[in-house]
Amino acid sequence: MILIQVRSWLLSLVFLLAVCPCLRAQNQEPTPESSPADQAPTPIPLESPSPTAQPTPIASNPITDAARFLAGLPVADNSSLASLTHTSMWQAHAAAMNSAFATLERRQLSNIRIWRNDFLAPITAASKVCVYYFGGPDFLYADAFYPDCTTYIQVGLESVDSIPDLLTVPRGALESTLQNIQISLNTILQFSFFKTKDMREEFGRGELKGVLPVIFVFLARTGKVIQSVEYVSLDRGGQLTKAGGSPHGVKISFVDPATGAQKVFYFFSNDLSDDGIKSNPAILRFTEQQGQANCFLKAASYLMHESHFDAVRSFLLNDSVTVLEDDSGIPVKYISPDKWTLRFFGGYTGPINLFKNYYEPDLRQYYENSSPKPLTFSFGYQWNRHNSTLILAVKK
Repeated sequence: MILIQVRSWLLSLVFLLAVCPCLRAQNQEPTPESSPADQAPTPIPLESPSPTAQPTPIASNPITDAARFLAGLPVADNSSLASLTHTSMWQAHAAAMNSAFATLERRQLSNIRIWRNDFLAPITAASKVCVYYFGGPDFLYADAFYPDCTTYIQVGLESVDSIPDLLTVPRGALESTLQNIQISLNTILQFSFFKTKDMREEFGRGELKGVLPVIFVFLARTGKVIQSVEYVSLDRGGQLTKAGGSPHGVKISFVDPATGAQKVFYFFSNDLSDDGIKSNPAILRFTEQQGQANCFLKAASYLMHESHFDAVRSFLLNDSVTVLEDDSGIPVKYISPDKWTLRFFGGYTGPINLFKNYYEPDLRQYYENSSPKPLTFSFGYQWNRHNSTLILAVKK
């Protein structure tokens, strides 16, 4: 039975997420701007005639097997889930996922790795910590930009729920779960970001709720071997405690076979507004204790442009040695040139229509004066790479 060996420490807790009313921007649903047809992304097909070639399965491990099953990847022959991969339902899911991730690799991830090697890797090696607030469960892009990090800290409003024994899930419910995973991933695989409103709806239905199924998919699809999953909370001083308090989260220990490195991923469900931080600063204390970090911000709903996110904005600037972001993250007016070296990539045409009030004239001036290098991949809400904005700030 899948996950039987780890049930003693996989706690079956469901965290009820209370959404702070001041987070109005996170309730809005960004829609990518239209672009020429030859740049339009390929939707995830719900079915495909036959699966593409699949990687050789790794040795059996109940947690990794569950992640690979959800990701549409083969499991070990001796896995208790092996029989479920022989159904037409799972094979159609595998074909759809193989097609979608192959397209993503060709259009986005391979280009990101080239860019990273040229521009990011030489200046981020000083820190092995990646802090990705406001990104939901998007480990995929954190791993693409920061593969050398050994600690990943991600924070969003989405809930963390335990994953049940997949063999106990009724066949119809399991089929719905796999379809829901495809739907949940559709936007990020096409446009590089999650829609917040969609996440709350999609991660809250079916047998497998919360962010963990999507995190499992990203870990499996990037080749990681999951060793353990712990449901955790933080005390007010930022120390890890057993699950039950707030903020509620998950700690996933895994190995990256590409390097053999032992790594850890944290996701916490937490309100990052000033009111939320004042009520409980635990997440900032925990992040601070991990040491100076590489800060990653993408499709962050322009929240830190607002005065009621002053605390988290100031914290990230103080805690980080580098900041990589689009224009929806920290406004450039807060990134002082006497403390930071700024470099710009892509273009800046202003925010998409939903966020047009957050236009930055000073950022436009930077782009006009700096001759930024073009991007070969899209980033943030502007999924057309010619309009995508990418800002790299390095602390002096």
